[in-house]
Amino acid sequence: MDRKQLNLKLQALLSAQRLVRYQGIVVTVGSEGDFEQVCTQIEAICLDHDLWRQPGADGAPKIPCPRRAFMDSVFQPRPHALAILNPDDWMTHWPAPEQATFWNAVADAYGRHEILISIVATPPIRAQLRISFVEYSLSGLPVSVWLSRHQPVDHLKEVLA
Repeated sequence: MDRKQLNLKLQALLSAQRLVRYQGIVVTVGSEGDFEQVCTQIEAICLDHDLWRQPGADGAPKIPCPRRAFMDSVFQPRPHALAILNPDDWMTHWPAPEQATFWNAVADAYGRHEILISIVATPPIRAQLRISFVEYSLSGLPVSVWLSRHQPVDHLKEVLA
């Protein structure tokens, strides 16, 4: 994966997305190797974000964490944007409907801080994301960006091209 191209695309996406109503962004990749590279780039460019890489660290909830407690932590008002790298760590024992509730809430989040989530796109994750998000591939990269179905993307044409 071209890290420079990934970095430029993610920076452009985040810059353009800060001006919109719906603030939930999900970045997916197809493999663990690509996931680590994406996470490294997100950490490098999201210095102004609260970053949750593992449960119980840097203000992230500990596990086990019921859906309600996790969602309260994610959606509580905060002065900075939030980046969650691999939310599967918290959702391990959640039934599918509770996971779907979380993803729907991220898609419907507006008027708050930005929520950026990075995850490996397994078939169950993709199926849940398709309910409330629209997938956009970042050209030339094995990365997809999922944005709320409610969000127009005219401002992102150059980024998504």
